[in-house]
Amino acid sequence: MTERSDSLIRELQELRDRSPAEALRRVDELDKTPNGRATAAIILIDCGDALGDLTSVSRGVDILEALSAEIAFSPDIAYNLANGLQLRARHSDESKTSFCGQVADDRFRARVHFGAVMNDTSTSLATQSRMLTNIGILFLETHRWVEALDCFQHAQCILPTNAVAAYQEMRRLMSLANLFFQNEETYRSYCHVDALCQRVRYLASVISKNYDVFEQFAGTSALPEVQKAVEQALTFDEVPAKPIDNPYFSFVRRNNIALSLHCSTEEFSSGRFDLLTIPHVHTSLLDELGVPEIFAMINVMKADFAFARQVFFEVRGDDADTPYFETTSHADTLDYAVYGVRYSALTTAQRIAFDILDKISVAIACYLKLPKAQKTSFINIWGKQEKSFILSGPVEAELIGGNQPLIALFNIFQDVSRHENLGDGFMGAQKHFRNSSTHRFTVLHDMGRDHSSKSSAINHNNLEDFEQLTLASLRLARAALFYFVDFIIFSERNKDNAQGALALTSEVPDHDYIRGRRE
Repeated sequence: MTERSDSLIRELQELRDRSPAEALRRVDELDKTPNGRATAAIILIDCGDALGDLTSVSRGVDILEALSAEIAFSPDIAYNLANGLQLRARHSDESKTSFCGQVADDRFRARVHFGAVMNDTSTSLATQSRMLTNIGILFLETHRWVEALDCFQHAQCILPTNAVAAYQEMRRLMSLANLFFQNEETYRSYCHVDALCQRVRYLASVISKNYDVFEQFAGTSALPEVQKAVEQALTFDEVPAKPIDNPYFSFVRRNNIALSLHCSTEEFSSGRFDLLTIPHVHTSLLDELGVPEIFAMINVMKADFAFARQVFFEVRGDDADTPYFETTSHADTLDYAVYGVRYSALTTAQRIAFDILDKISVAIACYLKLPKAQKTSFINIWGKQEKSFILSGPVEAELIGGNQPLIALFNIFQDVSRHENLGDGFMGAQKHFRNSSTHRFTVLHDMGRDHSSKSSAINHNNLEDFEQLTLASLRLARAALFYFVDFIIFSERNKDNAQGALALTSEVPDHDYIRGRRE
């Protein structure tokens, strides 16, 4: 690269923030080397975004797609291409309503590219953190708010100074707190509001110390709005978090995998913190007597989730004590494979967590009174694959009607599935290993990451990687359970109760109270 090219790149990068229109006017001055084309694409995407210029964003995406086809995998190219696809979808006229077509395809492909960047060992921590922030924002655009919060938190774990991730999480939590205060009866099981407010205050303190990082990652234009929100959040009283003595409860809080967005120390101390539930449903006089079956279903799914989470806690880490007896002897296969009850328990925990998606689909099918609801799975509830994917009529009607929680679950389906024209979703490994451990064989290895077999019956994986996969499956199941309850709440609001419908709540009777376990 010549000195003139370097100087032009620096000049255009400065213009990108100061005068995006001028940067777009001069972008064609860059040379046609791979670096020049990549720089041009980034300027087209960033400046097109700033100006709301969909044509420029699309042109930048096209350049990066051509580059990615010409050269070996590059995390930088993949990251910027994912960012461009995300922005192209956002600026489309159909961005707010589309769950299929070009917008949906762009968002799907953006998630795939972000996932590839996350899994690449050469990706810097800063890029991983920024990528998680962007995919969190992308999740919000498809109503996957629980996963978005997880991404923002993970981004901060990787890079504690990531003020953009902190702000995105804080802004969403403040919005949720307002919703919970306005609709306390509906959302009281979602979280302990005081604990949520403490998280908001903590995030505000992180942002206030890292405004320079915010400017570096997101520019200066949004800073006044951010500072105003931070000042408001810092008015919350600060209450130091109390330690939790129980190692399992501490593990749940540390990984934020309770069926509650944020729990109080008192809830952890009591041992009752998985409080998410359906607030009420409306039944007509034509329905069967008794408590609607949807309450039994949510009870079973919550218990399955809590069991899978506890099994994972007991067996994670190769040197941890477990409650399981190792009574079997094994032949060593001389490939660093590990065998025993511990590892069967680990694959079982992943399978149970992922199978909650199937239970959710059955519950939705029963609630919507779909035919053969009991035979529904998370794969077939949405429709069927013919020459192209054909949505089920009742499900399509719900999606078109703006059922946002169902749109979130449909997007999860896309991410765990393989698509004829677009390839595998970025969460496909979770479904792959669930199927392997259910119907075939999953073998884990505590050394090395390049284990393969000529046998199509055995799937190999590194033990540490599989533990992370299991934690991801637990987080996915947790998010899906929140979306399921959101789905019920959304649907109940839209029901016509003019004909004397009877409302039942999940608060009465309480199962532990009826069984004499608590007063």
